[in-house]
Parts: sequence; C-alpha cells; structure tokens
Amino acid sequence: MIIEGRAYYNGEVKHLYLTIEDGIIRDVSLSIGKSLKPDVKYTDKGVLILPGFIDIHVHLRDFEQAYKEDFYTGTAAAAAGGVTLVFDMPNTVPRNNRLSILNYRDTVANRKSVVDYGLYYGVPPNLDELFGYEELAIGMKVYPDDFKNYKLDHISDVMIYNHAKGIVTVFHAEDPDGYVEGVEDPEVEAEGVKYVAEYTRSIGVPVHITHVTCGDFIFEAKRRNKGLTVDVTPHHLMLSREKVNHPYRRVRPPLRDGKCVESLVKELNGVVDIYATDHAPHTDEEKGVGINGFPGLETAFNVLATLYKKGVISLDRIVELYSINPARRFGLDGFLGYIEKDYLANLSIVNLDVEVKIDPSKFFSKAKHSPFDGMKLMGKVVSTYVRGVEVYNGEDITVEHGYGENVLRIRRWVR
Repeated sequence: MIIEGRAYYNGEVKHLYLTIEDGIIRDVSLSIGKSLKPDVKYTDKGVLILPGFIDIHVHLRDFEQAYKEDFYTGTAAAAAGGVTLVFDMPNTVPRNNRLSILNYRDTVANRKSVVDYGLYYGVPPNLDELFGYEELAIGMKVYPDDFKNYKLDHISDVMIYNHAKGIVTVFHAEDPDGYVEGVEDPEVEAEGVKYVAEYTRSIGVPVHITHVTCGDFIFEAKRRNKGLTVDVTPHHLMLSREKVNHPYRRVRPPLRDGKCVESLVKELNGVVDIYATDHAPHTDEEKGVGINGFPGLETAFNVLATLYKKGVISLDRIVELYSINPARRFGLDGFLGYIEKDYLANLSIVNLDVEVKIDPSKFFSKAKHSPFDGMKLMGKVVSTYVRGVEVYNGEDITVEHGYGENVLRIRRWVR
C-alpha cells in the first residue's frame, strides 16, 4: 500500500509517498514510478499526515467499572481522536497491582482494543508481586494515597526495583492529606511536586510527574530533579475554574485560575515534555454528584489545533508533545514517534483548518459529556492508522475488537 499526501517528515511538511508493508513504513519518497498507483490519497488542502499520537495517561475502566468505559469504547475514542497508542492507568476495580490482575487485564485489553495499548502497574501490596511485571506493563503509577496506604520503606523498595529495571514511574504529585480530603488549594499540588522531585532524586528512579497544572510547579520540580519529565492536560491548558461550573469542573488535580492556565500555555513551548489527556470517563449521574474527571480522548487534538491556529504552539511542538516525546520517554522511539523508514506505520491524518462544535453525544466513549460541550474548536481527525491498517475513517471504527496489541509485545517483534 502507498499513502500519498502532505506529511510531517524530518521537521518539515513535504508531499510524500509512504510505502507500507506488513505494518511497517518500508519507503519514504518524494515520487513514485509511473506504473504504481497509490491505494489511498490524502491530497485535499489542509490535510496533514502526522506521526501517530501517543496518549500516556488514560483510564479505560473495564472490569467492574465497564459501565463507565471498556477497552473497546475507550480505544475507539482514542482512534477517533487520532491516538494510535494509549497507556492505561491501574486504579481499576479490582486494582491492577497484582500479577494475576495484570495478566487478566492484558487478556481483556487484547481481546477488545482497536488501537495499541500499554498498561501501568500499581504499587503492589507485597514485593513478591513485583518480579517480572515489566514484561507486561509499560511503567508504574504511584498515587498520593499510596503514601498513606503503605509504609515509606515499602514504597522505597518498589522504587529501587523500578530503578534497577529502568522502569518509568509516573507520579500523581499532590500532598496525600489534601488529595484524600479533596482540598482544591494549589499548595496541595505544589507541596506534592516538591516532595516527589526530592524523593525520586534521592533514589534515582526514572520519574515522570503527570497532569501538572501550573508553570511554576514545573520549574520547581525540574529545579529539584533535573532528570524528571512532566505532562500537561488539555483541560488544564484551556479551562479555568472561573469558566467551568459545577459539576463538570471537578477533576484531580483541580482546574486552576486564569493565571495558572496562562503560565501552563506559555510553557508548552518551554519546559513541558508531553501532552496527555487523563481521559477519565464517568456516568452523567456520577458527574452530577461531583465525581472527579471527564473524557478527553476525542477533544485533545481539537485543543492542540485551536492553540496552533491561535499561534500559541507550532506544528513541530504538537508532534514533539503528542508523538515524539511520549515514544522517547518510554523507550519506544526506535519504532514509534516518527514518520520514517522501518518505523511502524502509525499515522494520525488530520485537518487543522476545520472548525467543529464539540458534541459529546456523538462520542465513541461511553461518557457522553465534556467540559468542552458546545465549544467551537479547530481540527478534525480524517483518519487513523495503526500498524498500516486504517482503524478510523473519519466517521466509523473500521477494525474488529481486538486489533490492538500490547506495545511491549510489539517492541519485541520489531527488534
């Protein structure tokens, strides 16, 4: 198969022909022989072929919370958002912090997903549940309540294991007391960021802090631990607590004031490393009583496209934040994150110039609500390719349940 179109390649937009075979980009060229006819063309004005988006922070629920979301609906939402790979969080019911649960979750994900996936592992209750988890899990997620539920010595032993294995550990950095009590004071996060940066520096564990809400917090974290990375979310970039009313403003960490939003947007071109949604679906009833979180996979590209059209962020940074840097941070950049020969043919084909009105009733996600409901944002996902197969055609999911694969198995195949 040959895909023709304007593609982001080596930092430039060029009209290219991508030859794809067995899910791999076998050739990238400026022209093709006259005897060859491309199977697919994306030559309309405004349409761009980008390296497949990677979202390192989603909650796909399933298990006993399948009524909120499952691996099919969640990865279908990802495909509709141009996302080719998602990393699923472990705060499931039952919690994904035992090897038997991790194995079962991989089985369920493999049976239902339509895009590729990675699985995070939670802090296990005992050290016997650690050994070998990295065979199935892309990393570990540590929550503030882990510091309340386990002794620090136990967590430190877990971190030492992660350090020895080179496993990326992702922290939700809020002070445990304020997190558990639901306090919305920014100091709850500020203190959490400081503590995580200092604590992980002393151990040397590869660390990533997720959904940071203010530019100052990022500077403070990196001042204390130069090796850490951070991500920011669409909602913290575009929404302030003054503009979103209860109950849909409820999220963890909370929405901040306009000053924090401005500082975060500014740092998209500075110290921010990764863009991630924290896709957290709930029912309407749950949101009605103020449960934290909302879906984000189907609006994340729209936020980026809107910021791009406003001149806030460049195309280079969109690709860095949502493709290159996620792949690099988790050791996948030898086959993902770029449009390049011998890389996987994971492609997000988009139009930056289309304005859309956000309508959550049309989401693939089971969560039919959004804090962006009714807003006019830019950008449309035209098509999504995962390993050379179109999984979303701009309207529908075009593969069967179970096309998606654990990215760690893919990494072993491509090696």
